Order: sequence, then structure tokens, then C-alpha cells
Amino acid sequence: MSQRPPLINIHWPEQTEAGKRKALSAYPLFALAFRPFFLFGACWALLAICIWALWFSGLMSFQFGFPAALWHAHEMLFGFGAVVAVGFLLTAAQNWTGLPSLSGKPLLLLTLLWLTARFSLLFAQYTPLLWLFIVAQLLWWTGAIYSLASLLIRAKSKNNYLFIPLLSVMALLNTIFIYAAATERFASASHLSHSMVLLFSILMGIVGGRVIPFFTARALGLEQNKTPLLDKWLLSLSAFGTVWFITDFFVQLPLKAGWLILLVGSLHLLRLSFWTPWKIWAAPLLWSLQLAYLALALGLILLGISDLTQILVFKDVLHLLSISAMAGMILAMMARVSLGHTGRVLQVGKTITVAFALLLLAGPVRMLASLAGVPLLFWQVSAVLWLCAFAIFIRFYWPVLTQPRADGRPG
Repeated sequence: MSQRPPLINIHWPEQTEAGKRKALSAYPLFALAFRPFFLFGACWALLAICIWALWFSGLMSFQFGFPAALWHAHEMLFGFGAVVAVGFLLTAAQNWTGLPSLSGKPLLLLTLLWLTARFSLLFAQYTPLLWLFIVAQLLWWTGAIYSLASLLIRAKSKNNYLFIPLLSVMALLNTIFIYAAATERFASASHLSHSMVLLFSILMGIVGGRVIPFFTARALGLEQNKTPLLDKWLLSLSAFGTVWFITDFFVQLPLKAGWLILLVGSLHLLRLSFWTPWKIWAAPLLWSLQLAYLALALGLILLGISDLTQILVFKDVLHLLSISAMAGMILAMMARVSLGHTGRVLQVGKTITVAFALLLLAGPVRMLASLAGVPLLFWQVSAVLWLCAFAIFIRFYWPVLTQPRADGRPG
């Protein structure tokens, strides 16, 4: 038997007799949730932004099921972002619980539901396809949450229970968004999409706060700096601020949500300072994560300022969060997790490094669109940077995600 390469598979438990896969999971693509969800999520990130860029550039006429801006928001958040987050959590749950995670036929079914929702919404101006989209999207959420919750509850993994209500709130927001968009309550639907970005910020804060300092300390041979009190305050204030932001749209509250968002962003910036960010520049898998986290902190600070003043356009700042922070962290995590869980060395080449940089740059470019005087050009440049980043990822990670593990182990 060949020797295992260094720095691989640091996350997941060994396969046991009790964890034998169903027949379909013999196919690598359906061995674990990260494989199809990362691959199809990245492909959709490429296709959906291509459609969106052609549409807003006036190069394509298309009748979306929702107003075009709401379709774009839905597909980036509840489509692309959600499927990658669920793929990561379902895969990570195997490590947290020691139980076999979703694979085989159930994973195939969940993937087909997600794909059905994506393409039926594209043509949801036809009522039957709108209903098909609604059913498929809500069934996908139900299956994803049930799969994660059943693993965590069976293993009594109480430290990870918080992901169950977080995904449930995301699913609830998605349901209300669909209702609001379908009944032409477009302002409410737009506000709910903004709220979803804040929910993703909470998820990034939780996951990033766990893995980034661990990965950094491990790679650099340092002792991990832990900030348990700061972590608790960040989670509580993030949740409270998000609830406050959602509520303030419907009921006028005495305090603007921007103050809370500004505070949370500042605490994220403080937290990042404990993770030795000045020592990471030789490792793309480290600086890509830390710069995405920096974009999260700065994005929340600027979002708070834009909510309190007229200096910055709220929607423009929101794109710094959704592109550089959310998508930036997604791309970095997909790159690392895909290597680690297919038995490969945790190293990336120069081309993937360029992809990280392009996506991180796309957020500031999009944020500056209104200030530049030529917003359409900045939108287009940001879209091209995004498309190049995900095209590079798909080119290099398609074989990683569809072929057997490099070390010959199952999974």
C-alpha cells in the first residue's frame, strides 16, 4: 500500500463497517455532499452571473420568473450560497459526529431537487414551472435541514446544534421571499435578500471563527490564539443585530440597525487581529480565507455607515459582503475542503491563487460602481472578474470532485 501524502484528510473520520455506502455512492460524485454541491454550485455561479451580466448589459432579452434583480439576488443567495453552505455542513457533520453523512441515492435526490429549482425558476413566468420551483426549493431545504439535524441529534453534537436553527431561519426567509416576490411585494422581497446576506455573515463568523485560526496555526506551526469571550459576544450581537435589521423594515424601532452592524464589524476586525494575519502571505489557502474574513469585517463596518448616513449606497456596500466576503470565503473553502477530502496535498497552484485574487477584487469594484460615474462599466468588470474566478475553479476542480480519492480510500 502506498504511503499517504502529507497534510491530507485532517477533517474526517475513517470509514467504518457501520458506515458502508449504498451502491450509488461508489460513484465518487455522490460519495459525500461536498462533491456535487460544490461542483454544481460553482457551475451555477458561473452560469447565473453570465446570464445576469448579459441581461444588464442589454445583450440578452430574457423574461425571468421574478423581476430580474430579485432573480439575481435569489439565485446568488438561496441558490449558490445555500447549496455550498449545506454541502460543507453535511460533510463536516461526519467529522463532528463520527456518523456517515449523506451519500448515494439520498444525495442524488437532493442534488436533483436543487437543479430542478434552479432551472424551473429561470422559466417561472409559466405558472406550472413556478409551482415546480417552489416545491423543489422547499423540499431541498427540508431534506438538507433534516439530514443535518438527524446527524447532529443522533450524535448529541450539542456544540453544533446552532446550525439547525440558522439553516431553518434561512429556509424561512427563502419561503417568505418567494411569497413576497410571487405576490409582487418586491420591496419586502428585496429587504429579505439583504437580510439573508446578514445571515450568511453570521454563518461566516461561526465557521470562519472555527477553521481560520485552526488552519493558520496548523500551517504555520503556531499555537492557536483562542478568543472564547469575543466569540460569544460576536455570535449574540450578530444574531441580535440581524433580527433588529429585519424587524426595522416592518416596524420603526428607536435605534437604527446600522449601529449594531457597525459594532459587529468592528469586533470581527478585532478578532482577525488575533490570527497572525501578517504571517500568511506565502500560503494562498490561508490569505484567501483571511482576506475574505477581512472583507466581512470591513463590509459590515461600511454597511453600518451606509445605514446611518448617505455617504455610501447600501446596495453597493452589500456587494462587498456578498462577493468578496461570502463568495470569497466560499471559493477558498471549496478549494481547501475539496483537496483535504479527496486525499490530496493542501496546496494550490498559481492559477487558483489568481482566482482567489480576482474574486476578492470583484467586490470592491462592484461597491465603487455608483461613485465611479460609469456604473455599468464597473458592474461589467466585476462580473468578468467573478466569471474568470469560477471558470478557473471549475477547470481545476472538476476532476478533483468527480474522481476517486487520490489515497484510494472511500469518500
